[in-house]
Amino acid sequence: MPDAEANGFNRAAFWRRAAIVSAVTLGLVSPSAQAQTASSVTPESFQPPLRNLSGSVVFTGQTGTQAPPGSEQIGITLSGVSIDGAFPQMAAANSAFEARLTRGRIPVSELFDATADLEASYAKAGFALTRVVLPQQTLRDGGRLRVEVVDGFVETVDTSRVPPEVRRRIESLTGPLVGQKGLTMTELERQLLLAGDVSGVALGSALAAGQRPGGTVIALDPQFRKVTGFIGFDNFAPSDLGSIAPDDLNGLVLNSGFELNSPLGYGETFYGRFSASPERVFSEDPRYRILALGAMVPTGPSGLAFNLEVTSSDTTPDNDDVPTRSDFDRQSLRVIYPWIRSRAMNLTSQFIIDRQRDRQKLRGFDLPIFEDRLTILRAATTLSYNHADGNLSEAGLILSHGVDALGARTADEARGGTPLSRQGADAVFTKLSGSVMHQRAIRERFALGLTGRFQTSFGDPLLTSEQFSIAGPGELSAFDTGALRGDSGWVVRAELSYPHSVAISGMPLMLSPYVFAGAGSVSIERPTVVESSSENAHAYGIGLDLLSQSGSRYRSSSLRIEYGRGERDDGPDNTRFSLSGNFRF
Repeated sequence: MPDAEANGFNRAAFWRRAAIVSAVTLGLVSPSAQAQTASSVTPESFQPPLRNLSGSVVFTGQTGTQAPPGSEQIGITLSGVSIDGAFPQMAAANSAFEARLTRGRIPVSELFDATADLEASYAKAGFALTRVVLPQQTLRDGGRLRVEVVDGFVETVDTSRVPPEVRRRIESLTGPLVGQKGLTMTELERQLLLAGDVSGVALGSALAAGQRPGGTVIALDPQFRKVTGFIGFDNFAPSDLGSIAPDDLNGLVLNSGFELNSPLGYGETFYGRFSASPERVFSEDPRYRILALGAMVPTGPSGLAFNLEVTSSDTTPDNDDVPTRSDFDRQSLRVIYPWIRSRAMNLTSQFIIDRQRDRQKLRGFDLPIFEDRLTILRAATTLSYNHADGNLSEAGLILSHGVDALGARTADEARGGTPLSRQGADAVFTKLSGSVMHQRAIRERFALGLTGRFQTSFGDPLLTSEQFSIAGPGELSAFDTGALRGDSGWVVRAELSYPHSVAISGMPLMLSPYVFAGAGSVSIERPTVVESSSENAHAYGIGLDLLSQSGSRYRSSSLRIEYGRGERDDGPDNTRFSLSGNFRF
């Protein structure tokens, strides 16, 4: 009798699992059952962000010419002005200078003031190293004034205080400045900022007069760390993957990362990222685990860099109704070039080749549910602009095209075998994604942040890893990361905060309470019987940011606490308590 019961139980389990596989394959299981695949919780890239120049560019020494005491009481009339070495592109400023000094009788002091103003015009036009001087001469009433424009140049770059690990790379970036005639502030600023972008470097610089006429010495004073990194935690992942819930503070998701800066002395960076739920983190079926390793290798003085990155992601949701396991692997090669690098504006492009494999299987019988293999070409461009009033705007576009090459698995190849993840989708596709961001101060007390993203698949269904999600931190954060997915969609969020400095036990902190609201929509091409062709959602709530103010260029810590409510057209509403923290060293 027990054997019969056991056999009956085994048969029931078998048919139950068979039914699940059939339902998933035919698209008869709710989208939430597939929303926790590894690809849906894996970021697009773990590439270290571009670092802005720390420190300042300081001009030292006197510029222009100062009028001698009492010269404002002496008058003179000029018959003309000769400007030796004048730049043709500054013709308008040169003519205005001559007209100013030949309009009639003028005080002698105006000769010096006008010369200083002409030098300022050259600097404003970008020729920051150019000097306008009054050479030694005897000038009488009715005489002709002689002025010299000295084409400034970088005489040398002092790298004596640069650590040896990054000296070679920094010298390769600043070397082209030496001896260059007609050097503009744009060119000077670009190379200094690129030098400040070297991983592990916080660069300070100063300009001083050189030994030769018109010569300038750039003195570099960088700080450098061989190893940088961070540790942190969050509960952004779905609850079935081990995140923090309001009534269950177990299953914390931990994040960590490191950068090895210039170990070979060429300005390269080797980096790693690791995120996991502590539950079964080192088992064959981890609840939630993401591992990424990469290298950033710069080449030449232009800022061109190559980035190679490999990512492995695994999820095993705690879901007895549909017990699945998913893994996602990606290999990426990126070519990065900064077209514009300045304090005010930055324009950078990336050309990317991604090879991806996304698989999901049913646990127990080890039966495959789907398998995707993609080869994707991407072209990305980002633009950022720092406004004169301190506000910041950013925008980006990414065009992606899947190709039948390098092992891609098309719909034709999947026919009769393990299906692809989406009905009607293929490894050959085209999509366009974009993002915008704007941050501004409001009456010096409040800060407003606006963000938005969109994606269009041009009317075609996409495989799971290429779909668009509007849920997650910084967007509709009241929903689990990876939820609310579609082939096309958009999302916007506004956040109003009140940042102010406080001291807790003598430690300076930036406290920033905020309110937020967001809305978005996704659409699915060729939906299954249990999917909606489109869904709208919105979220709102309150939160608190706590940021350290240590004054260190390397060390920082942050904590974000948020409580939000999300509402959607097709599905249950959600109330979520989010918590995240990060410490960088």
